[in-house]
Amino acid sequence: MKLRLEQISEGDEEVIVRYRQMTPTVQAISDLLAAEQEKILGRNDQGERYLLLDDILYIESVDSRTFAYTDRGIYQITASLSQLAERYRRHGFFRCAKAMVVNIYKIHSFQSQAYGRIEATLDNGERVLISRKYANKLRQVLQEGIKDED
Repeated sequence: MKLRLEQISEGDEEVIVRYRQMTPTVQAISDLLAAEQEKILGRNDQGERYLLLDDILYIESVDSRTFAYTDRGIYQITASLSQLAERYRRHGFFRCAKAMVVNIYKIHSFQSQAYGRIEATLDNGERVLISRKYANKLRQVLQEGIKDED
């Protein structure tokens, strides 16, 4: 696969990907570019701001409220955890526990734990547990890549 970059002085930026067959690599490139445009509105004590999907480490449900965790802080979001897990699955968000969705692109390393669980260390050093119920699915996703579950 060849890569060609051109810097432009004006006009809209665009990315054109030419391919013969949709491969996991081409799909990953497409997903990455699509994810860059996706944003979630989050709120904290300083006000509201749009969060890029790429900035979100994980999303957690606590006391019937949903929070997105980033390197810059914690933001409450209005969508439910189930809605977010479904909507952003193709962008690397994986349901890792009943009350948590993790961005698999932000996982730095894995460590097997007792009772079939997996401990994931995120890029910022924070650790999250992948419950036994979701551990096998995570292994499958990591081996086969992210797919739609229609």
